[in-house]
Amino acid sequence: MAKKAATKKNSAPTVLPPYVANEKQQFSFLMSEDFLERRNIAWRVEPAEEDPNNPLVEPKYPWDSACVFLHGSVMVDPFDKLWKAWYLSKPLGGVTSSRILTYAESEDGVRWTRPELDIALHEGKTKSNILLDLDSGGLCQHPSIIVHPDAEPDWRYEMYLLRYPEKEGPRSIVRGFPLPEGKTASTSGVYRYHSADGKRWQAWEKLSLETRDSILVHQLADGTYRSYYKGILPVPPGGLVPYDVSVGDCRIIVIRTSEDGSNWSGYEPVITPDWMDPQDTQFMELDTVPERGGYIGMLAVYHLLTQTIDIQFAASRDGKHWWRPDRRPCVPLNKLGEYGGGMIWPLQSPIHHDGRLYFYYAGCEGLHHDFMTTELVQGFRKQFQWPHYPTGLRLEQDAYSPNAGMTGFNCAGCRASWKAGRLWAAVTASGGPLEGMLGTKPLSVGGKRLRVNAVTVRDGSLQVELLHGKSIPGREGPLAEDVGADEKPIPGFSRADCTTFKGDSESALIRWKGGDRCPVDEIRARFYLNRTRLYSFDWTAE
Repeated sequence: MAKKAATKKNSAPTVLPPYVANEKQQFSFLMSEDFLERRNIAWRVEPAEEDPNNPLVEPKYPWDSACVFLHGSVMVDPFDKLWKAWYLSKPLGGVTSSRILTYAESEDGVRWTRPELDIALHEGKTKSNILLDLDSGGLCQHPSIIVHPDAEPDWRYEMYLLRYPEKEGPRSIVRGFPLPEGKTASTSGVYRYHSADGKRWQAWEKLSLETRDSILVHQLADGTYRSYYKGILPVPPGGLVPYDVSVGDCRIIVIRTSEDGSNWSGYEPVITPDWMDPQDTQFMELDTVPERGGYIGMLAVYHLLTQTIDIQFAASRDGKHWWRPDRRPCVPLNKLGEYGGGMIWPLQSPIHHDGRLYFYYAGCEGLHHDFMTTELVQGFRKQFQWPHYPTGLRLEQDAYSPNAGMTGFNCAGCRASWKAGRLWAAVTASGGPLEGMLGTKPLSVGGKRLRVNAVTVRDGSLQVELLHGKSIPGREGPLAEDVGADEKPIPGFSRADCTTFKGDSESALIRWKGGDRCPVDEIRARFYLNRTRLYSFDWTAE
């Protein structure tokens, strides 16, 4: 853990002490790269269970009448144990540029209240749940909230927020921040705030983080910071969709890192479409949560042809190299016209609570834009007898229609969840009675016990053998050759010596005739799966 923040009088702390909310609840997970051998293996993704109380937060007030855009941060606050949400709201009519920062809280994560605060007024109303309105500096987007229980009182909450001030007028200045030299208006970008209560925010600094329209910031256990956001590449061949709002661009996920949250590295691409993706696949956001031995990611996947966004799993051991177990959504879309039917926008990080992993999101009723029924486009086609969609028509950077600007997102706050530790599993690619096998990389686990998180189905079974000797890995993957040519099963710990596992357990102890502790330091393990879902395994000293 980092040292407690060092402060100077009337100045910002040099380091804010980190806090890991789910440190004692983290779970293990598998990645394809964990194994040298994979025979007849595929990856089963568990779809999230939708909360029966959805939608949890619907439009209610004039300022959120179109959009409770639960797109920001949700956490269980370590100070008072309340569930808290910092999100965006928007009134009916207009375009996306009228988003403001709002706040809600809950005792159980299901029943949410929007407290009446005296921070920002709205059309004569004396109290509201608005924290930063348009008059404070224009559009708000992507609030990333980080809590610091061990910091000095005024620095216990930290926020990174995209602001888009207007070009002129009272909303052209981001309140509390100095103007750039020689300028009469603030510039768009990432603004950093701090707060004693998470509601009344004080200006800290404007950052040099160059981003198009997204930013998600996390602080790691060592005190450093990491930001994932949307980057842009030229669209690959075959991926052009002329009615996309950013036609010709391919959205990808990039990363930047920082030692102190102020000074940031250059960006590196971390997730881009690959040969396994359909040609219209792009990526909007990556929301992450630390788990045992790495990170779980909720990847917002944009399908250009249908203008929809769903969520897929991603995983990484180092936060930079990401693997996707399957290309099917883990949070599927609802029916179009219902909340979550057109787009699912995630929040900053999933939440561990009582053995489940909760995923809060903005469930949008419509598409990224309703291009299919744009009345003006159809009218122009009829009037001018255009035989097809006018692909060259782009006004104000909007390719949807002759109207400038994107239409609003009509949505509500929802959540889904999984049983902790059971997000995806290794299964046989063939199904049925044909066996699958996974062989690990070399492991240093002498004296430890092996526990598995697994489920067998019908007459399924799981067996494990331990190998010792010189490993000669060949080609990695399902076509692996000559792996472990000099290895032999450890006497008493072969497959034939293993007590077969059957059933459903999150931590089943594997036993052999030779005992239940690994007898040597350096080994490899082979898992033999038959109608089995293997979610993870751990070597423990207990």
